[in-house]
Amino acid sequence: DLSEVPAQYVIEGSVTNEAAPFSVRITRSVNFDQPNDFPAVSEALVIISDNAGRIDTLLEKKPGVYETKDAVPGVSGRTYTLQVAVEGQRFMASSTMPELVPFEELRTIRLPFGGTNALVMTPVFTDPAGLENNYQFIQSNNGKRQPFIFVADDRNNDGSQISTLLLAPDMETMPGDSVTVEMRSIDRATYKYFIALDASNGNGPNASVPANPNNNFEGACLGYFAAYTVQRRSLLVE
Repeated sequence: DLSEVPAQYVIEGSVTNEAAPFSVRITRSVNFDQPNDFPAVSEALVIISDNAGRIDTLLEKKPGVYETKDAVPGVSGRTYTLQVAVEGQRFMASSTMPELVPFEELRTIRLPFGGTNALVMTPVFTDPAGLENNYQFIQSNNGKRQPFIFVADDRNNDGSQISTLLLAPDMETMPGDSVTVEMRSIDRATYKYFIALDASNGNGPNASVPANPNNNFEGACLGYFAAYTVQRRSLLVE
């Protein structure tokens, strides 16, 4: 039997190199035996600032979703801090936006196993030499985001051209599909968060006993705050 536990705040926010607004979503967790309908948290004070002295107090656009007002642009090399005050509790997290690593090409590879139409997407990029770089990839097929976590780092291929396989159980990419892949350059804390989240889901080589992944927040909450660059490439699978 799984015992009940007090609900925790779940904070998910990001700043990117794309045009604002940026958003922060705040909800509460629910017990294991309840539906995954997470209550929105309203009337929080949410502030994003950077180390260039810019500050933005976010507006609640809909229940639990807070947006910036263009006061804090996303710039590589800057450190961003998210502060949340809600119901007498305070949470804070910081993230430095990495330099953009060019997304050079998106390829399709036919797998040597599985069905005759088994295809996998392969982003191609050149990792900068001498830097600790971390990446995340989001794949969408025919406009629908695929619910899988793809992250990589440069521990074994620093300074090399990298072709990473976006391979996941139960994800089918077929001829005729319109596919878009988003490449993010993320910091190390965000990389570790998604590695742990994927492992707790029982996926990949690092699968483990389910547990809440560590995040970059000061204060006992779930979720993450990340500053990252974004690039996208699309193709029609043949």
